[in-house]
Amino acid sequence: MLIAVAADGKTLDARVEPVFGRADYFLLVSTEDMDCKAVENPFRDDLEKAGRRMAALLHEYGAVAVLCGECGPKARLGLAEAGIRVGIGFGGSVRGAVERFLSLEETVAGGS
Repeated sequence: MLIAVAADGKTLDARVEPVFGRADYFLLVSTEDMDCKAVENPFRDDLEKAGRRMAALLHEYGAVAVLCGECGPKARLGLAEAGIRVGIGFGGSVRGAVERFLSLEETVAGGS
């Protein structure tokens, strides 16, 4: 599974950005091996369509979920239209956010 995490840097030790559309980077993290690729956010300064445009780009990369601190309504709509799940309320390191997401997924899948 490929998870996109809004981040302030290019490594798994980067911090999760609090706002989806304004993130400097998105780290595309493979949950199989925690390999990641940094993608610069070319839309961060677009005042109207940053979130929706980034959602479309992440869809092109094959992301199935996005993790961030918060996500505005326009970005949520764009992500929903792209079939990308949104995880909000994440903070700390990118690595920690992905591990927390996977732990939550495992709990839900296990029925606990």
